[in-house]
Amino acid sequence: MADVVLKLPVDAEESILFGRYLNRFMESRAEEAARFAAESDAPYLMLSSDPAAGAEAKILVFQEQAVARAFHSGWTQARSRRSA
Repeated sequence: MADVVLKLPVDAEESILFGRYLNRFMESRAEEAARFAAESDAPYLMLSSDPAAGAEAKILVFQEQAVARAFHSGWTQARSRRSA
């Protein structure tokens, strides 16, 4: 199983929105994450931050590509609603 890495720029104004979205996403996947934990020795999700020139990048590492795609798609939608 290969890691799927997402590096997402999140500015200071978006950080609260990002945290809320991450919490909702993980809550919606709680059963799946628990099942994954029982079947694997790798974490369902790893999260870190990478400060860079006035902005911050969130680095998310998923074990499944479909989950990474779902997160990215949902975050893109949440972010665009904020901008609208």
